[in-house]
Amino acid sequence: MSTFTMNLPSFVSFEVTDVEHGYPYAIAWSLPDGQYKTVLVKPEPEWLIDWEAGNLPIDAPSLQDVIDKGETVIDILKEWDIDLESGEIYCQDPILAQYCFDLMFEAYDKECHYEVISEYDLYEHLDPLDVDDQRRWIMDTEGLSANQCEDVVRTMVFLNARVEEE
Repeated sequence: MSTFTMNLPSFVSFEVTDVEHGYPYAIAWSLPDGQYKTVLVKPEPEWLIDWEAGNLPIDAPSLQDVIDKGETVIDILKEWDIDLESGEIYCQDPILAQYCFDLMFEAYDKECHYEVISEYDLYEHLDPLDVDDQRRWIMDTEGLSANQCEDVVRTMVFLNARVEEE
């Protein structure tokens, strides 16, 4: 008797204080078995300026919540060493993801060793508009939000499963 184990691609999503040049405050990523993790990020001292300037999305947690409940960047990097072993990370916004990875690694004088890839590259055989339509359908039927990193990763996992079934 053989057992089937899923080996999904790694997906990641970040919530940032400011889309143009902010800092990550929440991150979600998938595991090979389809589960996912979500963490608040305890800001590095030099990241606090965004919190003090008030350039935050309306649904962002308070600075106190992030400090009290957030994981340190170094702990997240250690967790990624275990969870993101393939080295290829798929996301909806590769520029933002690369920026966040670089910020986090540079905070500890490390170099990001992940290859950040657009989610669309997984589905080269599909029209990007079809991928977007399927993503919207999943979010609508599951009651997920495009503004929550956890929901974005869940959507990417669901979408991958749907496309792989076809």
